[in-house]
Order: sequence, then structure tokens, then C-alpha cells
Amino acid sequence: MTEKRTGRPPKYTEAQVLEGIDIVEHTGGVPTGDTVKKAMCSQLGVAGGINAQSLDKEVERLLEERDRQRRDRLIAALPSATQGAAREIGTLVEAAVLDHMGEQHDRLRGLAGKKVAELNVDVSNQREQIRGLLSKIDTKDTEIAGLEEERHGLKGRLELATAEIDSLKERIANLEQEEDFRTRMLALMKETLGQQPKATG
Repeated sequence: MTEKRTGRPPKYTEAQVLEGIDIVEHTGGVPTGDTVKKAMCSQLGVAGGINAQSLDKEVERLLEERDRQRRDRLIAALPSATQGAAREIGTLVEAAVLDHMGEQHDRLRGLAGKKVAELNVDVSNQREQIRGLLSKIDTKDTEIAGLEEERHGLKGRLELATAEIDSLKERIANLEQEEDFRTRMLALMKETLGQQPKATG
């Protein structure tokens, strides 16, 4: 066999596999590892302990090699003029395909460049909006700090006003007590003066 193998050597030769393929095809079957194994064991005297999976890969390789050799023979049998025409056609087809692919590639590059430009503009706009929002946030933070300071000042003024009100209430209460004392003293003095005997002339 031409294919290198590892492990235990196979119990068949490449010629036996090719012959087994022919047997299967002549009976109208499809060459596979199983069908070729059966043909080899029943008609070529090959031992039955064949790994059908490994044989299947060998059958596939030999079929591909046979098809390749057949194509090479058919191509070699063509007149030189036909082969030259085929090469010329191939060159023309290649040129046409490359031209088409070049056009498509150029168009896609143009579209990609346009998209990138649009994305850059969009990113720039978004950055500008973000800067604007950050500026508004800074302004709001300054306003909030000012309001907080103003609130703190108003709280202090309120505390002072409350203290002044409490002091005034205390003074009013004291004055009311003093007025009450004066009233009582005046009444006592009137009472005292009213009890003294009048002077005779």
C-alpha cells in the first residue's frame, strides 16, 4: 500500500482493495469499507479480522486517486489547441473574477470609509453632548452647594431669631411681673395712706 500506516499492519494489500472495489462495482454495489471487506473476504480469501473503518478510508483514498488519474488521462488526450483554448478561457475567467472582486472590494472599502466617517462624527457629537452634560452637572453641583450654604446660613439666623424671641419672652414675663409688683405696691400705698387720720386745722 502507498499510504503510510501506524500501528498493526493491515491484513490486505492495495491490489486486493482495488480488486475488491471492482468486484463491488461490477455487482452494482457502492464501494465502502463494509462492501469491499465482504467482497475481499468472500472472493479473495482475505481474513475476516479487517477493521472496516480503516478500510473505508483506504477505499475512499483509492477511489479519489482513480478519479484523479482518469481526469489526468482525459486531459492529456486533448489536442494541444484545446488545452491552449482552455488555458486562455481560464485566464479570461480569472481576469473577469478578479476584476469583479476588485470592484466589489473597492465599493466595500468606500462604504466602510463612509461608515467610519459617520461613526466618527457620531462619536464626536456624543462626546460634545457628554461634555455639555458634565458642565451642567458641575453647574448644578455649584448651585446645590450654594443652596446648602444658604440653608445653613438661614438655619443659623433662625436659631438666633429663636434665641432672641425666647429672650424677649423672658423679658416680657419679667416686665409683667414687675408691673404686677408695682400695681400691688401702689395699691398697698393707697391703702396705707387711706388708713392714716386726716390732719385737723
